[in-house]
Amino acid sequence: MAWRGPHPMLLLVLLATWLALARGETRFGKFQRQHVAPPRTGPQNNRDYCNSMMRSRGMTSPVCKRTNTFIHVNNVNPITNVCGPGGTPAPKNLHDSIAHFNLTTCRLQGGSQRPPCNYKGNTKYRPIRIGCVRRLPVHFDRII
Repeated sequence: MAWRGPHPMLLLVLLATWLALARGETRFGKFQRQHVAPPRTGPQNNRDYCNSMMRSRGMTSPVCKRTNTFIHVNNVNPITNVCGPGGTPAPKNLHDSIAHFNLTTCRLQGGSQRPPCNYKGNTKYRPIRIGCVRRLPVHFDRII
């Protein structure tokens, strides 16, 4: 039987972890960089917004992140609150928000994860599910 190497997704997770450590980011800091964004203003379309934000937040190199959701808030406090009284416990370390948030989800178009990265965006106003450690958000799980 032929030897099989590690699963490609495992390699991507390890690469992302290494990059975060190389940047000196905490898990909370990485969450903020990847998911917290100011409220959107102006007529910018979702495609341009996603392409710009994904690039500026470091999610297009060395590989294109397939999907990412930005939570639009003026500061991180309403999101952090989901890990406490503003959320309800879900399985494991997850918490569901009581409040709704303005969200933009960016999805990679095409089959390749190699740059240049081209994204399509979708906006929603919904509750979210996040992972929390020591009452701080560290993982965006899903839109509820």
